[in-house]
Amino acid sequence: MRYDVTARMSARLLAVADMMGNVYNGASCALARRFECVADVGCDHGYVSIYLVQKGIAKRAIAMDVRQGPLSMAKENISQMGLSDRIDTRLSDGLTCLKDGEADGLVIAGMGGRLIMSILEHSDISSLGIKMALLQPQSELELFREYLGSKGYGIIDERIVLDDGKYYFPMLVQFCCNLDDLQEQAGAEDKVRKLIAGRVPDDELGQTARRLCSRYGAHNILRGDACLKSYLEHGREVAKSVLASLDKEQHPERAGQLEQELGDIELLL
Repeated sequence: MRYDVTARMSARLLAVADMMGNVYNGASCALARRFECVADVGCDHGYVSIYLVQKGIAKRAIAMDVRQGPLSMAKENISQMGLSDRIDTRLSDGLTCLKDGEADGLVIAGMGGRLIMSILEHSDISSLGIKMALLQPQSELELFREYLGSKGYGIIDERIVLDDGKYYFPMLVQFCCNLDDLQEQAGAEDKVRKLIAGRVPDDELGQTARRLCSRYGAHNILRGDACLKSYLEHGREVAKSVLASLDKEQHPERAGQLEQELGDIELLL
């Protein structure tokens, strides 16, 4: 018997799953698509895989995890939903057990930024045939966005999700970018540059815009939603508190970083 898995999912997981179909808060977008198969790495309970298939975002899914415990739970949930014929479960360290051409979509959510980068680095994304991914790093967001840019991977959408008092940043990433895609990304940074023009010296404008985009995400800045405002306000309080307790003479570099962060936050607020 099939049940709608939505009620079991957190706000974070719902945002992750919806963005794979470019649907957010129930609003369909022009880029909405259906995947042949999505590989869900670190699938945990398998809810994302189930949702993608139930909602028609993916025809099939492969739920993958490095631990047998969560994989067994995912397999049980998939069976309860009557989807064992459309969702495979696979014990796998990252993408090591995914074969070329098996999946055209990818989800990696809830892992540290460096771990996701490592998974991508140890995989031949092009040979695997993956075109699009929803990546949601739990940490090192600035480093992660810079990594994606250095690889030529395009962040075509990003959101901020507040779930149980924590902020999450799911990113819809396109691996195969053409010239138009790259120009569109450069255009997003250019819009951020124009947004802060007049409040930053001209010779610092480009560098500041790039830093803001890496730190907070160009799409989040340009959308200017309420969640970004609350995230920035929280960051300001944390930075002020750390700076007040810091010995600036002993830690001048750290003090400079915090002062720069506070300046960036004020720019966007």
